[in-house]
Amino acid sequence: MRQFFLLFSFLPFFLAAQSDDSEGHAFTFNGGLIGGATASQIHGDGIGGFNKLGVNLGATLEIGRAGKNNFQIGLVYNQKGSKKPPNATAGDYTTWRYRFTYIDLPLTINYSYRFMDILVGIQPSVLIAAEEDFYGVGWDPTGLPIKPYELSAVLGVRTMYSAHSYVFIRLSQSIMAIAPRPENPVGTARWDNRMMNMTVEIGLNYMIGRLKG
Repeated sequence: MRQFFLLFSFLPFFLAAQSDDSEGHAFTFNGGLIGGATASQIHGDGIGGFNKLGVNLGATLEIGRAGKNNFQIGLVYNQKGSKKPPNATAGDYTTWRYRFTYIDLPLTINYSYRFMDILVGIQPSVLIAAEEDFYGVGWDPTGLPIKPYELSAVLGVRTMYSAHSYVFIRLSQSIMAIAPRPENPVGTARWDNRMMNMTVEIGLNYMIGRLKG
């Protein structure tokens, strides 16, 4: 997996180098890097709010065609999960956290609208670590049977920041549950049969080739 990620990370540089010579051809290619922050929660764990903060880092390829909408494919390291903050006003000082780390493969198409692009697509993901912290002493492997894969819907917006970059915000939510249904979902406050990842991601997408405004 590490070797594949490194190969994908360098691939945009080679494709972008070819994109300047692709004018006049049916398709053009551009590659870039992605970096930003992820705020997340888990629907079904009994806690609301995007309180868990993480990072997203990766690479993207964009395939375009004259007069058509562009298609994007990415490979992104992403930290998802949830966090219960303490509520001192209610006398509740307990806190706990889940951290589920994935390799996301977002597949989106953009629809241009005025000064921005609307991104719509799906996102298969592979789980690489599932951890929890209930005692404030650090992360341990979670006891929950989190599935080794995920499929999410993606909706986002991006706008040009410079001749080579976009700023973006993306929303994603699991289409399928990320854990099997428990035997007693009502009696498990932090986990029911609709346990799903939900994220809000913001960041910068730097493209190697020049953007066309």
